[in-house]
Amino acid sequence: MSINKSDLLMMESEERYRHLVQMLPDALVVFVDFHLVFANDSALRLFKAGKLEDVIGVPIVQFVHPDYLYCLPAHVEFLLSDVGPSNLQVKKLLRMDGTVFDVEIKAVAVAYDGKRGIQLLIRDLSDQIRMEATLNEKEKLYKTVIENTVAGVFVAQGDEITYTNPHFAEMYGYTPEEFVHIRVRDLLYDDDLRKLMHEVRDSISKGSTKIHLKLKGRRKDGSVMYIEGSSSITTIEGEEVMLGIVQDVTFKHEQEQQLRKTALMYQKIIKFIPEAIVLTDNGQVIYANKLALELIGAKDGNEVIGQNVINFLHPTFQEITTMRMDEIILSEEIAPFTDSIVCCMDGRYVDAEISSIRINDYMGKNVLLSVIRDLTNRKRSEEMLVRSEKLSVIGQLAAGVAHEIRNPLTALKGFTQLLKTKYDDHSHYFDIMAGEIDRINLIVNEFMTLAKPHFSQFSNGHIEPILHSVLSILETQAILLNVEIKVALEPEMPTVFCNENQLKQVFLNVIKNAIEAMPNGGVVDISAVLTAENDICIRIKDEGQGIPEELIAKIGEPFVTTKEKGTGLGLMISSRIIEAHNGTLHLSSKQNEGTTIEIILPARDSQQ
Repeated sequence: MSINKSDLLMMESEERYRHLVQMLPDALVVFVDFHLVFANDSALRLFKAGKLEDVIGVPIVQFVHPDYLYCLPAHVEFLLSDVGPSNLQVKKLLRMDGTVFDVEIKAVAVAYDGKRGIQLLIRDLSDQIRMEATLNEKEKLYKTVIENTVAGVFVAQGDEITYTNPHFAEMYGYTPEEFVHIRVRDLLYDDDLRKLMHEVRDSISKGSTKIHLKLKGRRKDGSVMYIEGSSSITTIEGEEVMLGIVQDVTFKHEQEQQLRKTALMYQKIIKFIPEAIVLTDNGQVIYANKLALELIGAKDGNEVIGQNVINFLHPTFQEITTMRMDEIILSEEIAPFTDSIVCCMDGRYVDAEISSIRINDYMGKNVLLSVIRDLTNRKRSEEMLVRSEKLSVIGQLAAGVAHEIRNPLTALKGFTQLLKTKYDDHSHYFDIMAGEIDRINLIVNEFMTLAKPHFSQFSNGHIEPILHSVLSILETQAILLNVEIKVALEPEMPTVFCNENQLKQVFLNVIKNAIEAMPNGGVVDISAVLTAENDICIRIKDEGQGIPEELIAKIGEPFVTTKEKGTGLGLMISSRIIEAHNGTLHLSSKQNEGTTIEIILPARDSQQ
């Protein structure tokens, strides 16, 4: 039986719409009397149905969220009155496993097998849109689907556009009638047109039919439009064509640009905040400001970017910090500051406290912002406060007992000398007793030094003559112990506001300790320089055995000493004197390498 030309055209037209529907990523269902009679493959995937038989005959209400069941019957009745396509007010549907998802639905009344039904075109707003959809249907059904979809659908063959739905023309500012004479070159800028042609050729050469579209379009009025979507190379009526679906993402693009500008602005702010700031993504460092780099001793960001932030923490804190970071990224709250130890690039350890908070959508990511505070100065201040309090207690103790001890000592020493003259055979015992009494008297004298109020006269003085005066006293002892004293003083240093006798006592104690720390000889290095903070820094370094690590924190406390006959009060008295001069005294030591005493005094120019 021959087919007339009219029937042939109808079949070709129906085949075209059928194929478009098969490639359509939107879900399409038809229900009659509230029971599903048709669903395409995208609908099956959307509802997580295994096969068509699982949904055919199922009540449509099974897929409608309970919040919208009350309005469904009235809207269906409204649609069946031939009002044309309409947005269905149902905003949430249920999958077959009970999970909820958000949708946008276009609805229209259709005739299906002689019955009145409703066709739903469902767009999943969770971006799970796919391009392929199958199943056969009548020409009117396929045409309704294409022309009422909420995305721009097109078919292009070379530079010629052979089909577009109304939404595609509307995106570009044309009417469907005007679009008849529009070509691909009219819709894209030259660079983007070349980019598209290259991607098409590249996909064909690789045997791929899928092409991701991300182009800059040109509207009818000449304005720029950013479009994104997907396309596939397929065959319609024996001709190779490009079938695509696109969305106008101009607003999204502008928002992303604004977000990038905002992120750069925040990055500049963070860069100059007077705190060490680190940004991490899944534990990897993506940004560290200047203070953070200085804290760990890095020259620039390249040394830390991409590194795991845990590698910069002491092993003791690594596990608990990892757990804390996992908790913070799931929270909106600011984590309180917690103590930690930072490992520097040069192997140093720095006491620190760290607080973190989640930053949403930083350059498109959720990241952690951590503030790191160096506790070195704070702990040093706390130690100085504790030491000052100890000095005060010792001073009060000395004021109360030193005088009472000295009087009995005088009597004991006198009777010891008297007994020595009567018992010549045991004189060495009396020598020992006299020596110990002298030792007690020395301790009492040092106690008295602590107890005395320091209302001494202060005046401007130079460090250089004070040091040379002390060195002249200790020179003989140094020679006897085979100790060389090297002095390097910066010339023309400013004066300090001081009591010269008290500073001499400090330098005498410290340098004498350095000499006595090397009974077998060595070198004592003494230097004085003007710092960038306008302070004078005096360092006294020896090459002795050093101080055991467990004693370093206690040095300066009464009766804590490494000397066999020391009292530990000399360094305590020296610390008190330096504090009275608004300065600091810091001790550092390594066993078998020696000890360094650093005394910092404010130069006269820095006095108020």
